Amino acid sequence: MAAQTIRGTEGKALSLQVARDDVHRVRVAETSPAEPGPGEALFEVERFGVSANNVTYALFGDELRYWDLFPAETGWGQIPVWGYLRAVASRSGEVETGRRAFGLCPMSTHVLMRPDRGDAAGFRDASVCRSAVPGVYNAYFWADGDSPGSRAGDLLVVLRPLFWLSFTLDCYLAEHDGLTSGAVITSASSKAAIGLAHLLRGRGVPTVGLTSPRHAGFVGETSEYGAVAGYDQLGALAALTGPRTTLIDVAGNPALRQEIGGQLAGRLTSVLVAGSTHGDGNPASSAADGLFSAPRQIRDQTRRWGWPVLQQRFTAALDGFAASATWLTVETAHGIGGLARVYHGVLGNNSSPAVAHVVDLTTEN
Repeated sequence: MAAQTIRGTEGKALSLQVARDDVHRVRVAETSPAEPGPGEALFEVERFGVSANNVTYALFGDELRYWDLFPAETGWGQIPVWGYLRAVASRSGEVETGRRAFGLCPMSTHVLMRPDRGDAAGFRDASVCRSAVPGVYNAYFWADGDSPGSRAGDLLVVLRPLFWLSFTLDCYLAEHDGLTSGAVITSASSKAAIGLAHLLRGRGVPTVGLTSPRHAGFVGETSEYGAVAGYDQLGALAALTGPRTTLIDVAGNPALRQEIGGQLAGRLTSVLVAGSTHGDGNPASSAADGLFSAPRQIRDQTRRWGWPVLQQRFTAALDGFAASATWLTVETAHGIGGLARVYHGVLGNNSSPAVAHVVDLTTEN
C-alpha cells in the first residue's frame, strides 16, 4: 500500500506512522523539527534495525503501552525501533550537541527527549510520556565510538534488541531447570529464536525448531537447533522431544500452541508466549499460558546480579552470537521511502530470515 504524505510546514522532520487500528495502513508525516526547551535535547535518528520484533510492538501497542513512547496524532502511532541517534541541539546539561547514543527511537528523522541521570554510560529519557513503560525502554547508551555502517556495527544494531529476548528467556529457563529437559521453539527462523537456540545449545539443552516448510532448510543450516521440523510435521514432535519439554511460542499463535499441546500431551511442562511473529497472537488470549516479559526479566536479573554484571554478561553473550551469525546478510535501505518498503516486507512476512534489515535515514536513494 502506498504511503500517504501529510505536508506540514517548511521543516524537514519526517516520520512513518501506522494506523493503530490497522498496522498495514501507513502515512508519512512531515513537520518542523521541534525546538528543545529547557532540559530537552533534539536528536537526529541516524540508523536502526527493523524486524518482526517491531511488528510485535505495533500489534501490542495498546496492551503494552508501546504507543505511549512516541505520541502521534489521535488514531496514529509511531512504532519504536532500536538504533543510533545524534544530538543536534541541546538545552540539557546531560547531553552535549554532537554526541551519539544508542537506544529506542521512533521511525522518524528526529525525536525530542528530556535527558536525565546522565553518567559515563549514558542517560535516561525522563519525558512524561515515557513514565508508564518499563525503565529499560528509557535507557540510552553513549555510542560515540561505535561504527554504524560497518557489518559488525549493523549486525549489532539489528541483533542487540532481539537478543535481549533470547538472553532473558535463557536466564529464565536456566533458573527453572526443573521445568524442562528440552525446548520446542516456534518461529524458529526468527533471529530472537535462533539466538535462544544458540544459548540453549551452549548449555547442552536439546531444542526442536518449528518453522514454515519454506524456511526449514535455512533453519537447519544455522546449525543452532538439535532438530528442525515444519509446521506440517507436528506429528513427529513426540519422537523428537523428551519427557519434560517447554514450549517457547515466539510465533504467538494460540491455535498452533493448542495443536502442539495435543501432540505432547503428558510431557509438556510449561508454555511461554514470547512474541507474535505470525501477527495473530494476542496477550489476552494467552491467559492459560505464560506471557513472557523480557523487561520484567531484565528487572529481576538486575535485582539479582546488579546492572553492571547483567550488562557485561549480555554483551559477552551477544558478541558470541553475532560472531557465529555467518548465515546473516545485512541489507541497508535509505530514507523514509526505503523504510516503508522494509516495513511492509517484514509485516507481510516476505523478508528472508537470512537478511538483517537496517534503515539509514540520513540518506535517500
